[in-house]
Amino acid sequence: MYTRLCSVIAVLFFSVSMLQAENVAKTGATKTDAEKTAAVKSEFHENLHYKRVPVAQPTQSAKDRIEVVEMFFYACPHCNKLDPTLDEWVKTKAQDVDFMRVPAIIGPTWAIQAKAFYVAEALGLGDDIRKKLFKSIHEDGKQYYNEYSMMTFFTEQGVDRDRFIKLYESEDVLEKSSMAREKTVRYGIRGVPAIIVNGKYFTATYFTRDHKELMDVVDFLIDKERKDLLASAQSPVNKASK
Repeated sequence: MYTRLCSVIAVLFFSVSMLQAENVAKTGATKTDAEKTAAVKSEFHENLHYKRVPVAQPTQSAKDRIEVVEMFFYACPHCNKLDPTLDEWVKTKAQDVDFMRVPAIIGPTWAIQAKAFYVAEALGLGDDIRKKLFKSIHEDGKQYYNEYSMMTFFTEQGVDRDRFIKLYESEDVLEKSSMAREKTVRYGIRGVPAIIVNGKYFTATYFTRDHKELMDVVDFLIDKERKDLLASAQSPVNKASK
């Protein structure tokens, strides 16, 4: 009788122990996942995954919003590869984030493609031209380093030749191109693609392992800026000035 009782107790004890171990394992796994997520975000460090813009630049967004800018170049293969990832990110970005693309101008030939960007924007064909121009350059092997070749590309897309020339030489396009050149210098851009968050920080593909991590860094910087904006809005100085 005693032996049977001990056997029953032993079985019950073993069963309870197994259930507890299973629960601990499950809980431990959940905590580990959460800890891993937090650890990934905490691993993003200045000068390793991103840098500060030499001098913080004004943004076009309202004070309570966060501006994200991609500096790019149509002929850049890395920009071409990043483009689909950026498109997907834009679809799910936070509502307080404004996203825009700005053509970087580091050399003379870059200015040709920057002006083409603003011509496409003026025609309301920004996204369509961007995708087709990327394809033409990186899949079809075409090159666009002068006004004539760019005009030919636009006319092949159904744009009137005279309309293209008028816009390409317009004051609006020239002014926007000049601003793009100025932003390239002020942001301290030396390569593309580069992503600037609220005029204060920038990251790039050469800072990260892959495109997913790049966008994780961008989200990290957005969250950092959001917290800074909230803290600034709640500061006694700002409250007193309202």
